[in-house]
Amino acid sequence: MKAELVLIRPNDKKAIYGTVPSSATASDPPYWLTLMGGYMRDKGVSVKLIDAEGENLSPEDTAERVAALQPVLIGILTIGSNLTASTWKMNGASLFSTAIRIRCPDTKQFLWGYHVSAIPEKTLQEEAADFVICGEGFSTILDLLSTLKSEKETDYDKINGLWYKNQAGDIHGNMNIQLIQDLNELPYDGWDLLDEPQHYRNHFHFAFGDLSKRDQYGVIMTSLGCPFCCTYCALSYFSGDKKLRFKSTERALAEVDYWVKKRNAHYLRIIDECFTANRQHVIAFCEGLIARNYGLSIWINARTDMVDPELLSIMHKAGVDWIGYGFETGSKRIRGNVQKAQYTEDKIREVVQMTHDAGISICSNFMFGLPGDDMQSMQDSLNLARELACEWPNFYCTMPYPGSKMYRDAVANGGKGLPESWLGYTQLGYETQPFPTEHLTAKQILQFRDDAFDAFFEDNPKYWNNIQKKYGDEVVDAIH
Repeated sequence: MKAELVLIRPNDKKAIYGTVPSSATASDPPYWLTLMGGYMRDKGVSVKLIDAEGENLSPEDTAERVAALQPVLIGILTIGSNLTASTWKMNGASLFSTAIRIRCPDTKQFLWGYHVSAIPEKTLQEEAADFVICGEGFSTILDLLSTLKSEKETDYDKINGLWYKNQAGDIHGNMNIQLIQDLNELPYDGWDLLDEPQHYRNHFHFAFGDLSKRDQYGVIMTSLGCPFCCTYCALSYFSGDKKLRFKSTERALAEVDYWVKKRNAHYLRIIDECFTANRQHVIAFCEGLIARNYGLSIWINARTDMVDPELLSIMHKAGVDWIGYGFETGSKRIRGNVQKAQYTEDKIREVVQMTHDAGISICSNFMFGLPGDDMQSMQDSLNLARELACEWPNFYCTMPYPGSKMYRDAVANGGKGLPESWLGYTQLGYETQPFPTEHLTAKQILQFRDDAFDAFFEDNPKYWNNIQKKYGDEVVDAIH
């Protein structure tokens, strides 16, 4: 079987997660891989998908499989179900790109995702790929494939959102990112383009309701974009301006129907950057879920200033069991530094209480090493996390991911303190290197983050009593 286009999710979990056991880590279904594959198929392209992470394939095995398909164009995705995953995947993407270049030296290949969209020229200087696709890339990839098939390489400059390396090694391109305006054009059934078996597994804490069903796990999307501008976020280089685009209620619900009826999902992740940004959209979608009564356990991300008791109640009735909130810090001073001054400790406490009153569990996200952080402000964050005792703490080291204001500022200041490799941007790998603040070294931030995770659980009866009451002994033992 041949294919004009081959799209690949690379595999590098061992380097990203270090010695964390695989039973503890999640394996998200490759939403963007199947989305792009299904879209290309709908446009008449012969396409094949390879999920090297899901199948645990090596770069060399993947290159052999690609060679057998004899494609015109190969795409390697540096993209996941959250923003940070894009930079984390760069080491694996590089290994796969190099292996494929060795095995298929004459076949053109591109890299695509948040990370490479932010730094296309640097990417082409460092990697074996011929092209970088900037932005969401649907029309860009179609235009590139058409150009390659017509052998009109002089037309590269006419393709919006394309960067390329010519035969002399010179790099050219543009940042004319093309966004898809009608999300209803995007398919949800590209999963059959993958080879079986596929091994996907829900995140540990989001499966507390029934740990035995972690592998009954699906991912959907109801909106694209984000109207906000957090200094540590890099979304703008991928989804352009702050305009949010939404699927229709019917289309979003059809995607849920697919996962339940065709793929036996019990757990469902909604990967919208901020699911609650449009209240009416959420209510209409949730009313449709309530009418279906599938018994799903759903998790979303939201902002504390975009929820209220009525909205939380209808979401829980629809199956939303978990919300991830970005509390970020327990310091008012630090929140001001990252454009979240409107989040007061009292507001955070209020939102936690109303979310729990609605019956929804919380994943509380905190970041250590934010601009201006010192030991006291990081301790304030840990103290707040322990006080809130939400059902799961996510503790991150602050990283200036390419495309963020933090990254641009760091580069403008000579790049001092930036990690030496893309693996340095991971959170759990050995190479992890947080960005220092004016008060703290990278080592101090990393040490505090690691110690804080242990300290959250120690001598915290409020937390353990909550977990015991809500989820029982099995989950208490699993957390230990």
